[in-house]
Amino acid sequence: MSNENLPERPPYETAHISDIPHTASGDSHGFQLVGEWKQIRHYFGIREFGVNAFVATEDGQEIVHSHTEFANDDESQPGDEELYYIASGSATVKLGEETRQAPQGTLIFVGDPGVERSVTADTAGTTVLTFGTNPGVEFIVSDFEKGVTPPARWRQ
Repeated sequence: MSNENLPERPPYETAHISDIPHTASGDSHGFQLVGEWKQIRHYFGIREFGVNAFVATEDGQEIVHSHTEFANDDESQPGDEELYYIASGSATVKLGEETRQAPQGTLIFVGDPGVERSVTADTAGTTVLTFGTNPGVEFIVSDFEKGVTPPARWRQ
């Protein structure tokens, strides 16, 4: 789809997390996302790494579903490294067989794409920022993200 009629991307931009609309995921790729998924990468037009926010709308929601980060769409590529930041609230993080409490301000780095991970919000309003990239590989938008992403705001 052409985006030539869109305005040019500005040289910088700011936004409050509440300004970024959440994306309805539907029942895509065999799982349903709960809470609110805010596509920060898409909102700003970031091209080199993934960044999202997941916001719990109820206590006890698994806002980052259980998954690994092996390359889903191209098995010849390495999997993602991911960084999670508990921006507000608190969460229970599962990393492999280990469970950890993560209060506001906690950073969790998962460098091994094979480690199964999930994040469950302890309370509604818990917000988790996620950052990910394949080291040394050009950023590839996943098939899942392509399937649910709203139209671009800027020409890229």
